[in-house]
Amino acid sequence: MQGILDERPFLVSLPINALKSDATFIPNTSYSHVIGSQKNIKAIDACNRLLRLFQIKGGGILTIDSNIEPGKGMASSSADIVAAIRATADSFNLNITEEIISAIASNIEPTDAVMYEGTVAYDYIKGKLIEKLGTLPALGLIGLDLGGVVDTIQFNQFQKSYDLRDKRKFMEAYDLVKFGIKNNDLSAICSASTISARINQRILPKQHFLEFEKVANLHDAGIIVGHSGTVLGIIFDPERPNIEEEYSRILKEISIIIDNPNILLRV
Repeated sequence: MQGILDERPFLVSLPINALKSDATFIPNTSYSHVIGSQKNIKAIDACNRLLRLFQIKGGGILTIDSNIEPGKGMASSSADIVAAIRATADSFNLNITEEIISAIASNIEPTDAVMYEGTVAYDYIKGKLIEKLGTLPALGLIGLDLGGVVDTIQFNQFQKSYDLRDKRKFMEAYDLVKFGIKNNDLSAICSASTISARINQRILPKQHFLEFEKVANLHDAGIIVGHSGTVLGIIFDPERPNIEEEYSRILKEISIIIDNPNILLRV
């Protein structure tokens, strides 16, 4: 979920082990800075900022291997930046914290909270931890791409307008997340994510949202969206009986809404 909490921009992170970015950094003291592929320009910037922060002379070569598609709202840039900072820090034996990583990342662009373990509430604009929430209950997820890409930096330049009702709904959703984690109650998590997704329809609407929400309701599931991207997912209890049949039914119902849906993720 993502929105505003006590007049502060926030998100609640959703760690997905299947999505990852691996960075390799080869230091070279004869270089004046870090170099690498143009597609990794944000991660390269992060490495150079780290070296300047610690007054390290030299540079090196950065490479990144990621299975996260960019521009979809799945924190691809954030994952690259965090992986790159950690790889560079390891190469120079630098002692870094999540706070240092957050400060560097948020000065480049609004950032996801992937530098933190578990689920957290996080100010994605200022790069500040709000609260550590713990570990989410086990969940199943079918994620699909609705097409196109979103530039995170450009998207976050526009002021998002939330009314009083939205703010109350975000507080309700946040309380549901905390309740769900504390009590291992996935239904509370599903309700919270759906509330946030509904509000986001006015900010960055997803095609066929109401149809997808009907599918989720049929399966006692929730809707999750990329608040700054093009993805939409259905989350549900993976431990219910006949789970493979459940997956198949959901996929069939999605295919009725969209011909040949682009399924990015199934966990």
